[in-house]
Amino acid sequence: MSKEDIQSRPGRKPRTAKPTSISVVTPCYNEELVVHELHRRLTSVLEKVGLPYEIILVDDGSKDNTWPLLTELREKDRHLKIVRLARNFGHQLALTCGLDQAHGEVILIMDADLQDPPE
Repeated sequence: MSKEDIQSRPGRKPRTAKPTSISVVTPCYNEELVVHELHRRLTSVLEKVGLPYEIILVDDGSKDNTWPLLTELREKDRHLKIVRLARNFGHQLALTCGLDQAHGEVILIMDADLQDPPE
């Protein structure tokens, strides 16, 4: 399938030359040790891009202090959306939940463990 085929599919809006907004969706499960660093690094990179952005962190039923840390971060950052699942549903469902909340023209998916750095 060519790029032209994809862009001409019914219901698909043509892409602008430069995206107008970015969403980053990250499922989190027992990430209390990295959540502050994740937020700091994502924010640093996204601020440099210079486009409106949102960071969506989905707590997938963590048993540690991930949720309290996320709520603390949310109070300080208007770009941060947080979602809490009632129990651990697994990575894929947490990701899907975050994607449902995303409003950016471009949506990036990233794991919380920082194995793949945001930079």
